[in-house]
Amino acid sequence: MVFLLHYLPSLSLVAVSGLAGLALGVLSTLLQDRRAILTAQAGAGALFVLHFFALGAHTGMLMCALGLVQMAAAYPERRPRWLRVLFALTVPAALAVAAATWQGPMSALSAAGFILGTIGRWQSTVGRMRLFFLSSTVVGAGHNALAGSAFGLASDAMTLSGHLLALWRARPAVRRRSALAVH
Repeated sequence: MVFLLHYLPSLSLVAVSGLAGLALGVLSTLLQDRRAILTAQAGAGALFVLHFFALGAHTGMLMCALGLVQMAAAYPERRPRWLRVLFALTVPAALAVAAATWQGPMSALSAAGFILGTIGRWQSTVGRMRLFFLSSTVVGAGHNALAGSAFGLASDAMTLSGHLLALWRARPAVRRRSALAVH
């Protein structure tokens, strides 16, 4: 804690929510179960709602809130029609949020990252989820750079590393399945 207090002289809402969101976001990359990943991402998303609110990055804040709706709708293995509709409605809502809170490239990057994350959240396999999350994170890093979110950028760097590591570790299992399918 002394180390943290040394580098964060005041534990502001920006610092606390950013640090906790970063931790949960990175945790999500280490998990192997689809629903566990969504749960950790939801916790990180809720914390980044607070973080972006405190930074005044309204587009990012609202995109994170819509992401929470998506994660709740995508969580069940079997999704009734009303959940699929709710999930789908978050995309036009995200575009409306980007338009209503327009902050130039920051809003465009936030919306693009949201859409890529949307595709990832709907995937049924963890490998495909991770591929879309990688692309979403790269685009979201642009938003975080423009918003001035050091915690968002740190989270992006660590999330990219975590997803790449998880995909690399899954590589032998993919090769074994492919070899079995050929024979």
